[in-house]
Amino acid sequence: MQAKAIQHITGHSGAIYDVLVSSDHKIYTTSADKYVTRWDLKTGKQDPFAIRLEHSGYRIALSDESAILAIGNARGGIHVIDLNEKKEIRYLTQHQVAVFALTYNPFNKEFYSADGDGTFCVWDGTSFDYKLALPFNCGKIRSISLNQDGSKLLLSCQDGYVRLLETNFFNMLETWKAHPTGVNTSLFLEKGIFTGGKNAHISKWSQEDNQLLQNIPGHNYAVYDLISIHQENTLVSCSFDKTIKLWNTNDLSIIQRIERKDKGHKHVVNRLAKINEHEFISVSDDRVIIHWKVE
Repeated sequence: MQAKAIQHITGHSGAIYDVLVSSDHKIYTTSADKYVTRWDLKTGKQDPFAIRLEHSGYRIALSDESAILAIGNARGGIHVIDLNEKKEIRYLTQHQVAVFALTYNPFNKEFYSADGDGTFCVWDGTSFDYKLALPFNCGKIRSISLNQDGSKLLLSCQDGYVRLLETNFFNMLETWKAHPTGVNTSLFLEKGIFTGGKNAHISKWSQEDNQLLQNIPGHNYAVYDLISIHQENTLVSCSFDKTIKLWNTNDLSIIQRIERKDKGHKHVVNRLAKINEHEFISVSDDRVIIHWKVE
């Protein structure tokens, strides 16, 4: 099994910080060039939709059913964009520092955001009314990951802890030290919880009791993102070390290492986005969007 680059998409003039793929196969990216841009997945061409921000957008999240795009920026603001009207309908200012994590829960119809001070916020997914803030004082919260039915979430925290919350009343269910120098990303799978750390390790944990099942030195430098493909049989990771790797989720044995000579990225790989069980997108500081297909 090998992932092959089938398309390189260029157009941003700065590092690309985040990427997502909509249900109608549009790619959304946000960049240091202060643009949020939309691309056609089939052609790789930029479509007429683009948003110019005053401050760089670090994270984006999408509600497909209501055609709402949320953009968390470097100053703590969240832009709420109506994609049908192609205009900003709200600007949220609850966060005081940069928004480093942003996601949408389609089951609860809520957006979740988190910032550089460790504050986690909940927003109504339709009105964008502010519902809740939880100050964890844990440093940056780098990612918010949902389980399969949206009933639980994981916060990946700079203090090295993973915090597990339920999404009804947002009570803390568990917290455990996952990586000594900080957790950058976490992922719920049926086979367990996977985390990627600033220490370059990838760890696998039991969903039942959060016990460590496996821990490996996955990359040379910090792990930035994790996704799964192949019906959760394959884990994909990306890193500050400029590489993408594919792993077997059963035993974390390596399947493939992708670097520049394999038509990969030239610089830090920041984020991944799943398209389907055989395809994914990666984005990087090299300003390139790469579309991968696993054969």
